[in-house]
Amino acid sequence: MRMNGSPALARSLARSLLALLALAPLATAQGSDAFQKALERYKETIQRLPLQHHTEGREKLAKTRNPEAFAILAKDYVETKDPGRFPEYARYMLATLLGRNFDRAEFVEPFKALRSANRKPVDTWLWVQALKVQADRGDAAEVLAIATGEKNALLRAAAIAGLGATRNPDLKAIIVPNCTAFPKKDEERMAILGAMSGALFANKDRVNDAAYREALTAYIGLLADEVGLSHTAKVQVARHLQGILKSNQLYVNPDAWLELLARGEVKRGTTSPSSAAPRFFGIETDGERLCYVVDMSDSMCKKIEPSAKPAGPLSGPKEKKKKGAILDESDIPWHRIETRWDLARENLRVSLSRLTPDKQFCIVWFGSAAGTLDSCPGMIKATRANIDKVMDELDAIELGAPDTRTSLDGKLRGETNMHAGLKLAFALTSRGFAQTEAYVNADALTEGCDTILMLSDGTPSVDDFTVTDKDYGEGDVVVDQEYKVKAERTANLNYPGPFIFSGDPNCPWIVDDVRRMNAFRRIRIHCVGLGEANMTLLKELATIGQGQSFAVGQKRADPPAGGK
Repeated sequence: MRMNGSPALARSLARSLLALLALAPLATAQGSDAFQKALERYKETIQRLPLQHHTEGREKLAKTRNPEAFAILAKDYVETKDPGRFPEYARYMLATLLGRNFDRAEFVEPFKALRSANRKPVDTWLWVQALKVQADRGDAAEVLAIATGEKNALLRAAAIAGLGATRNPDLKAIIVPNCTAFPKKDEERMAILGAMSGALFANKDRVNDAAYREALTAYIGLLADEVGLSHTAKVQVARHLQGILKSNQLYVNPDAWLELLARGEVKRGTTSPSSAAPRFFGIETDGERLCYVVDMSDSMCKKIEPSAKPAGPLSGPKEKKKKGAILDESDIPWHRIETRWDLARENLRVSLSRLTPDKQFCIVWFGSAAGTLDSCPGMIKATRANIDKVMDELDAIELGAPDTRTSLDGKLRGETNMHAGLKLAFALTSRGFAQTEAYVNADALTEGCDTILMLSDGTPSVDDFTVTDKDYGEGDVVVDQEYKVKAERTANLNYPGPFIFSGDPNCPWIVDDVRRMNAFRRIRIHCVGLGEANMTLLKELATIGQGQSFAVGQKRADPPAGGK
């Protein structure tokens, strides 16, 4: 068994797993049929190539909550050799399955051994899951010691995040020491800050408790000039304070927040943003580093629905505004808009025109794959020259002719790989994107976006984990997941991974992965849906990112508390 840690840690893990297996006969006897069936399916699927099948087998095994199942999945975590370009994903998903299904006291020691033997950045999510179980099951003191004294900043952040997700955590004991001994390195600051922001926001209903207010006061103190937070970090703090204290303003100095906290009663404010605030499809945001994640699947070639157009008569060509003018939705040239892509492009034009040169942005597209525009390969400054280059590239995109078998409405860039688009957005830096462990990567933490504005008109139909394997005779075979065009079965088939729509409108693996990617980033996520968009999924993603979701053509809902 190959370990990330020392031989001693390997032996400790082995002993813990053996002790756990000693409990297995009783548990297996109590749920013999269910466990044996799950084990048989696991053994069958783990021999196949598709990550989708591995995930199915592991889920069935994890749901038995059997000690032997934990031991098998923990061994998988250590030894995993899943195929594909992103082998770390098997570990992320196994950590999620273990945390979700083994939240009982008898699993605290095996969890402790597993995390102790795996301390690399890729293992940070495992630490969050393991420490949450440990704290929830009566051993919070050790987790608190890690949250306040661990030298490895990522593991300290994991402990803060794990404690923040437990029932009624001692936030004063967590937050105050971390604010007092705040790190000096920017990447460590952002990881710790993200974990503290999440813990405070998750427990915002306790805002009138004395201990919570002491924690919040220390957190507010990080805005002081002498601390030297970056402006992006100050915006993160201010956003969370705005949601907690329900302010109508976004302050980046501590005095205003301390005064608001001293008033006692927290009342809901009325948001009153600047008339020139950045916005996308009417959703306004306070972001400093914006990433637009735009659907370029073939279905974006569809004609727009009448409900997507403004009510009342539409005028013809308007007088062209001066170059560099700030635009709004009234400037959209409806006489030129026929397809969903036309509508997306013109709304991007409006949004980009409202960015000031002190902001940064990038446009990520997703179809069957995902990428950035050539004119913005990473986060770039919102200068007029950069914006003009981006719009020139967008204006040059042409739609292809329809394909009667798959792309019935025209050709753009294929199917709907939403997960790849989101994954790339979270990996962005000023020089491109982080290749691995982007959720804790130093460059992504310090140079990445703080706001995602996503547009989609469909439901995820493909991901980056597609592999070719033999036909196992299970499920339907289609040419295109989005259009559901049936195909003949062949000896070998292409199998997508688990980050697609497979019957559950929540697309749970996408939601779980965005929750992981945002654990230390605290990116605000706004989602816009067109046509057949999976609004259930988009609403869930916006909730994770404390943002808004909006279906074009429908009445806009009020933003969540703190969302803007």
